[in-house]
Amino acid sequence: MDDTDYALGRTIAEYDRLIEQAEMMRPLTERMLRAAGIGAGMNVLDIGCGVGDVSFLVSELVGPEGSVVGIDLDGAVLRFADERRAKLGITNVAFREADARSVRSERLFDAAVGRFVLMYMSDPTAALRLIAERVRSGGVVAFHEWAAGISPASAMNQPVLAAFQNLISRTFERSGARLEIGTELYWHMRDAGLEPEPRPLAEIAMCVDQGALAYRRWALFARSMLPKIVEYGFAAEQEIIDTVEQRLRDELINGRGLMPLSWLMIGQWARKP
Repeated sequence: MDDTDYALGRTIAEYDRLIEQAEMMRPLTERMLRAAGIGAGMNVLDIGCGVGDVSFLVSELVGPEGSVVGIDLDGAVLRFADERRAKLGITNVAFREADARSVRSERLFDAAVGRFVLMYMSDPTAALRLIAERVRSGGVVAFHEWAAGISPASAMNQPVLAAFQNLISRTFERSGARLEIGTELYWHMRDAGLEPEPRPLAEIAMCVDQGALAYRRWALFARSMLPKIVEYGFAAEQEIIDTVEQRLRDELINGRGLMPLSWLMIGQWARKP
């Protein structure tokens, strides 16, 4: 499904980072999914499921009478996700290797959901139109995506973090990813023939007086993106290591008060006519 030069890599270290990220983002995504109407007894398709955390969250929302099918193009990550599923004892989730735009199913789903997925697709409107073909009439299509131009780091006197976030954004943009797609979801859904909710949910994940947590969050991001940052010529490897290990560590760990763990996240959902 990724039509971009995927900037985060596909390593075990990246899978572990995704699990930590999912724990931070879970309350925001859960609020969005509940607002979208995901609930008991529904059969849900999770687009670009990765290591499985959104699938596991949805499995709790739909309960034992519901089910979740998580799909991803990365067979290795699906094996990783299924091992996690088995260890957690989750029985209403299954994973399949497939492209969301062409996946075949004998049934229509009550909903299709995804997090940080459409940002990697070359034509989000066309993707949404094809994804909606797997959803029944009246069903839900709900996505949680970034709006990376909005971060409180600068306003909160965190210039090193703000500069580092800008570097990450530039790297994503160079890869072809759409890091601002959260602000465009409403119109992509309308253009795809869906009926979007006019009041999307927009939140930023924050922590209070937990500098070590904030530092780890962004340091792991740097580790995953380092190869692409260097490949694209944005910075030398040692320059990034020095920035993260010294300047960013000092700014966050010695800081006090609110600290951002994410850019703005926008949850947008729609109904299929």
